[in-house]
Amino acid sequence: MASKRGLCSLTRSLHRTSCVYSTTTATSRFVPLISPLTPLIQEQQRIHQAMPRMRQPRRHFHTTLRRNSNSDSSAAGASKQYTFAELQKVVAASAADPHTIIVDVREPAELESTGRIPTAVNIPISSAADSFFLPADEFEERFGIARPGDKDHVIFYCKAGVRSRAAAALARQAGFGGDIAEFPGSWIEWFENGGEVER
Repeated sequence: MASKRGLCSLTRSLHRTSCVYSTTTATSRFVPLISPLTPLIQEQQRIHQAMPRMRQPRRHFHTTLRRNSNSDSSAAGASKQYTFAELQKVVAASAADPHTIIVDVREPAELESTGRIPTAVNIPISSAADSFFLPADEFEERFGIARPGDKDHVIFYCKAGVRSRAAAALARQAGFGGDIAEFPGSWIEWFENGGEVER
């Protein structure tokens, strides 16, 4: 093992070889040259970059939402989940029940190409997420229906159930309707089961 004196002299010699004293200008300065340690530093950087990065341990979350579950909607963060057969009955009776509102949260272009579940209102969550927070008069002007109140039952659906879950969470936060529900199978399940399509 190198002695302390040897290490100090090695450090001084490396310092002398890595810098040269220049007097070519009015003010003297040190001009750095290529250090003999440069290849070692580059190799160390290459090894560091090639090393796999440590990943954070995954956190495990337990959700109370289950597909096609009719759990009590009063549970924290939970929505009533409708099956295809249940939503068919709601659609059939929706003309006689003005307090039940079906909301399609897909984009208008999607509805134009596929159609919608009969009586559904289009409130796109991706491009108009602020719609749930609009005042009643502005909401009615934009969508042509009254903003759902405390007595209204609102059922959300999208293409595959992901956006409708987000919309239900936003609706609860915004006080959009009194009873919030979802159709998790959404458009895919409705169409595959031969549900009626409105264009």
